[in-house]
Amino acid sequence: MKVNLVFDGNFLYHLSFSVFSTYYRGQDLTEVLEDREKRQVLIRKCVMNLCAAVRRFGDDVNRVVVVIDSHSWRRTIYDDYKYALTRVKEPWSDAFVEVLGEFEALLRKRGLIVTRVPGAEGDDLIMMWAFALDELPDEETVILTADSDIRQLITPTISVFNYNSKFMKFYVFPGKEALWNERLDAEIQVLTTEAFEVLLYKVLMGDKSDNIPKVRAGFGDKAFNRFIESLKPELNGRLPSPTVFQGYSCTKLALWIQSKFERFLGTALSTEEIGRIISNIQLTWLSPSVYGPKQEELLIAMAEEVANTKDSYNYKKAYTLEDFYGMLIK
Repeated sequence: MKVNLVFDGNFLYHLSFSVFSTYYRGQDLTEVLEDREKRQVLIRKCVMNLCAAVRRFGDDVNRVVVVIDSHSWRRTIYDDYKYALTRVKEPWSDAFVEVLGEFEALLRKRGLIVTRVPGAEGDDLIMMWAFALDELPDEETVILTADSDIRQLITPTISVFNYNSKFMKFYVFPGKEALWNERLDAEIQVLTTEAFEVLLYKVLMGDKSDNIPKVRAGFGDKAFNRFIESLKPELNGRLPSPTVFQGYSCTKLALWIQSKFERFLGTALSTEEIGRIISNIQLTWLSPSVYGPKQEELLIAMAEEVANTKDSYNYKKAYTLEDFYGMLIK
């Protein structure tokens, strides 16, 4: 079985930094990150975490892709998007970003596929890679991230692995549990996920960390679960795949959600609530449908970069797994 690994590079970097920073507790992190030798320690930690994750898949690994975040295009339309995450800038933030750039340069130098497009979030780029790799026959793709929103990309050939050592959860399409339980360590919990439920939850329930509002105040998790169960009888017991809606506009998907939600509630939504559904879809749906005319150039740039690099690196043709590990940590 061929397995493609798509790393959320920002998660990998932050995961490594969270451990690295404990080495220098009580010290000025600006000074630490400006010290060349200590920067190399952080980069080496990133490489070791990447390699440790790759080794879990053994000789099945086919491609290794690292996606790196950029300033989001959504901020040009929604001023408060992810405001809670960006309003505080640490004194060492500039040096922190510089080291990420050095890590990126090392990965490119060593031959990995690295995708970074100005204006595109990591989520956007992971979406493009998922679409590209999902079309390849007889290949499985694993997205490595702690971002729960990415689970809306799960298909029969796309899985999501949260490889944080505290959790180790592997999310798969229903029916793929046996395949992955046979190949993964027992410490990794394999869980089935309804991808469309992930999207519906974010749209209706919002996300405080991204400053995305809930559609209806007082509508909690228990009510949401009942809503999901109410949908299944008319859909043969399963929610549709998000790919079913790829040809939809954001407005068309919003109308679909609105009609199902109003029927469940037994009441009409207010104009404000309907507006929240539409804007929440635009902020959370990983689909080309969310891109308006102003973002068309970005979408094209993303697609071109993925298309141009899709087959540029297959390390099994050039390196053994041990070579791959060794060449990065030198």
